[in-house]
Amino acid sequence: MAATPGSAPGTGDQAREARTPVPDDHGRKALAAFLRSRRERADPAGTGLPPGGRRRTPGLRREEVSLLSGVSLTWYTWLEQGRDIHVSPQILLALARALRLDEVERAHLFRLAGLPAPEPAERSLEVPDAVRAFLDKLMPNPAFVIDRCFDILAWNPAQERILGPALLDRPRRELNSAWMLFRVPEIRALMPEWEREARWMAGLLRQQAAYELDNPRFSELVAELVDTSPYFAAAWETHDVVEFRSSVRRYRHPKVGDLEVSYVRLAVEEAPRLSLICHFAEPGSASEERLRRLVALGR
Repeated sequence: MAATPGSAPGTGDQAREARTPVPDDHGRKALAAFLRSRRERADPAGTGLPPGGRRRTPGLRREEVSLLSGVSLTWYTWLEQGRDIHVSPQILLALARALRLDEVERAHLFRLAGLPAPEPAERSLEVPDAVRAFLDKLMPNPAFVIDRCFDILAWNPAQERILGPALLDRPRRELNSAWMLFRVPEIRALMPEWEREARWMAGLLRQQAAYELDNPRFSELVAELVDTSPYFAAAWETHDVVEFRSSVRRYRHPKVGDLEVSYVRLAVEEAPRLSLICHFAEPGSASEERLRRLVALGR
């Protein structure tokens, strides 16, 4: 039976996968142009294709992309023509492999098709050097970098002064904002509004859980907190969810007294799984003066 727009001539089970429509005519044209450009740029060498004789134009032929990806020639041709058809993530992944797209190109392909970009195969814990340097430039404002499991991957000296021994000499698996909040007594003692912070953190984790269904590290963290913190277990069972919002945090520090700081969360574009959290006091406030004094005291 001939394929028609809206049907799904993919490969085997691909034809039965859920499909998301390309959003509009502009998106379809952009997707078509991108596919053509990557096909014309692709090197046939090393693909495993049989020798095809002399080529009049560089790159791969449409039928070769079809053969390499397992996507029907008709279906692929329609994509390059910008036809109003539906495309599944499985088909896009097959085309990305056939065209040897890198991670950035693959994410771009998915976005043009109106689909969320797939996660990288490897989840790096590396913090870019420029981000580490930026942490130091934020002094005397406490700042640190977390991933999507709330693991703390880097921090500046001001953050170290705030948390003190609770942050230092701790195994990697315990260097986690949620773990420390619920499991470290010294952190609880620093926070006069600990219960509010704890409810907020449990809601953040519950909201993040929807994005980390396949992440063993996230599951391990939640399971340990449920088993070891009755407060967290109770909050987790409420299924309350919250999104991150910039707000105010209060500390009662044993060396300098009360601190009131605002905090913001900044995305790290070159490492999408990372965020930078920065705290800062109101200019000219007593908290700003105390924070500077705390940083000057050293460890």
